[in-house]
This record gives sequence, C-alpha cells and structure tokens, in this order.
Amino acid sequence: MQIEYTKEQTALRPLLASANINPETFLATDYLNHFNEIVMLLEMVPDMPELAEDAFDWAPKSYVEHFEDSGFQAKDLAIEAYDLAPTTFKTPFEGICAELDKLIMSTLNGLQATNVVERGFTPAAQQLIRTRIEAVQELLMKLNQIIHGKWTVQDQPDVEEKTDESAQTQEDIDKLFD
Repeated sequence: MQIEYTKEQTALRPLLASANINPETFLATDYLNHFNEIVMLLEMVPDMPELAEDAFDWAPKSYVEHFEDSGFQAKDLAIEAYDLAPTTFKTPFEGICAELDKLIMSTLNGLQATNVVERGFTPAAQQLIRTRIEAVQELLMKLNQIIHGKWTVQDQPDVEEKTDESAQTQEDIDKLFD
C-alpha cells in the first residue's frame, strides 16, 4: 500500500524509528502494554478469583492518555505522531481499541456483578473468561498488525464479526453462576 505523506508527516518520519514509533503508521507498540496488563490479570483470575479486585481497577485509556501517564521516553513525540497518523491506520486502530475497551469492560462488569471474588468460578465461568481472553488477544494481534502497517481498514468487518460472536450479555454471564 502506498501512502502519500504530508510535509509535516514527512518531516517527522526520520525521528520516529529511533523512538520505537513506526515511521509508516506513526503508532507505537508501547500502547499495547495498557491492554497486556489486564490480559495478564484476567488470565490468572479463573484460578485465583481474588485477583479480580486488582482487575477491577483497570480502566480504558486513550492512546494519548496512555502516553501522558507513561514513562515512555519519547512520549511527547508519540502523542505528536499519533495526531498526525495516516487515517488508513488510525481509523481501524481506534475502532479496534473501542472494541477492546468494550469487551474488557463488559467482562470486568460481569465479574464484578457476579461477585467472583467471594463466589468463585464454575467450570463454565472459567471457560467463559478464557474465551473472552482469547477474543481480547485476537484484537491485540490486530492492533499489533496495524501498528506495524500490516493491516488496514478493509479488514475491519472481520474483527467486528469475531467480536460480536465472542461477546456475551450480562444475562449470559449470570447464568454461569446460578
């Protein structure tokens, strides 16, 4: 895919690679850390429900918010690059981030509503959490592909289909604990 960069983008590109920001997409993999942290916690929750309390502290953060709060050395450059990121990459990136936030928050809300910390998990509930984690990991792979310029907006419907299939309602989650 050939992208025509603006003068401003072209001037910024040489600075990006040395700062661990992709010079093609203007996106940094450091943002994935925000999601990787919650994935690690959720992976442990089925076997150690008390860790759900730590997971409940997680909240969605935009790309800019992540870098404003991070220790990433080139965080100002990451924010500037994001503002200038080509829409070919930025649009699907933001769409998948929204899907991730929705999926993770619905999972956390379900865990909280069913009080897994005190009640524990049934085998079916453990499987549900593992299925949700797999769906999150699939979306994270897509984000990684976008960051590296390997995935574009025409692939978006596939992600939405998979996310819709993997998402359960609160009622579905409640049934697992009854």
